[in-house]
Amino acid sequence: LRIILLTKSDSLFRLVRIKREVVQTMGLFHDIVSESCENYFQRYRRRTYVTPKSYLSFINGYKEVYTEKLNSINEQAERMQTGLSKLMEASESVAQLSKDLAVKEKELAVTSIKADKVLEEVKESAEAATKIKLEVQDVKDKAQRIVDAIDIEKQEAEKKLEAAKPALEAAEEALKNFARDTINDETVELVQPYFEMEDYTLQHGKKVCGNVAGLLSWTQAMVVFYGVNREVLPLKANLAKQEGRLKIANAEKDKAQAELDEKQAELDKVQAKFDAAMKEKMDLEYDAETCKRKMQAASALIDGLSGEKVRWTQQSKEFKSQIKRLVGDILLCTGFLSYCGPFNQDFRNLLLKDLWETELRNHKIPFSDDLNLIAMLVDQPTISEWNLQGLPGDHLSIQNGIIVTKASRYPLLVDPQTQGKEWVKNKEQDNELQVNSVLKEWCVLYYTPSNIVALEGVCI
Repeated sequence: LRIILLTKSDSLFRLVRIKREVVQTMGLFHDIVSESCENYFQRYRRRTYVTPKSYLSFINGYKEVYTEKLNSINEQAERMQTGLSKLMEASESVAQLSKDLAVKEKELAVTSIKADKVLEEVKESAEAATKIKLEVQDVKDKAQRIVDAIDIEKQEAEKKLEAAKPALEAAEEALKNFARDTINDETVELVQPYFEMEDYTLQHGKKVCGNVAGLLSWTQAMVVFYGVNREVLPLKANLAKQEGRLKIANAEKDKAQAELDEKQAELDKVQAKFDAAMKEKMDLEYDAETCKRKMQAASALIDGLSGEKVRWTQQSKEFKSQIKRLVGDILLCTGFLSYCGPFNQDFRNLLLKDLWETELRNHKIPFSDDLNLIAMLVDQPTISEWNLQGLPGDHLSIQNGIIVTKASRYPLLVDPQTQGKEWVKNKEQDNELQVNSVLKEWCVLYYTPSNIVALEGVCI
């Protein structure tokens, strides 16, 4: 705990010291530029000035640019850290997926053995059930054939009975007061000769006597009843017999069907068990394959980004170092924006490299030794766009473009070659550019919503 508190205390002390040095150095920067203005006049005969307002602009610009760059670096660092975290998560995910895959492969092996065992049971049950089904089906088919044959015989008997029914009913009506069961072959044989006589007819009997006609009709009915009944009785007996057989055949058929249903139920049960085992196996295979694909994809991603991981890690460290150096880098950048506009390239380099950087080292303010002001203040796509709009590509022109667009005070362009004028026109053509002649006939000011002022020609 004491070490942590000491570390925090040292860090806080360092920040306070740097802040104090920055305040002093900003004043020194202003004084250095003030002295350089006289040197610049002595050397180039061009008069430039700095005022307290320049210093206030320097301070405000420092706060704005520092906040902007700090937020930008933190945002980049956060994205970089997010990428590293994702890579770390992917590595952990691959490790976990590898463990999961090993477990699933073991489970799959056990399930495969289980499924194979159940498959053997299914095969055995299927073979036994098939054999029994064939036997039962044979019994069922035989019973069905018997049922069909009995049905045919029954229909034939019923047809004959239906044909004999009128004659039998008529004979029964004539013999209703007679013991019909006493009629036999001997009785019919005794009366048969009478039927061969020519005058043994109902018409002739009516002529002789009514009683004779009744007797004659009675004997004829007796013979007819006996003849029809002799054919009907076997049919009835056979029909009763066939119905008994039919009942037995249907019972055998139902029994066979019950056995068949029982075996089918057993087979369905085993098949369901097999289907469940196969589903479990297929689910495990799918899970294992999915796990393997995820692991391969994650491994491919990690392998593909292995180089990026090194670069991101190094860049993440660089961001931290860049934030530490930001306090000095922004001093140079905002000093450039606030003071370097009137000077040529040589004097700008003199201020930045020889004078200001020396003060930063003397006051132990961290900064980048190889600071690139242009890259620090503007990105390459913006520079390319400026070039397309007519701004020359040399360092001095790019620096002037940065001062025009980034400085907090109104920039004044002295542009004898009209390059700046064309750039301003093209850049601000969509921003309601206004052109006004104010100084001399050949001097034109360009006012834009972004407070840019351009002068055409050389103003005296």
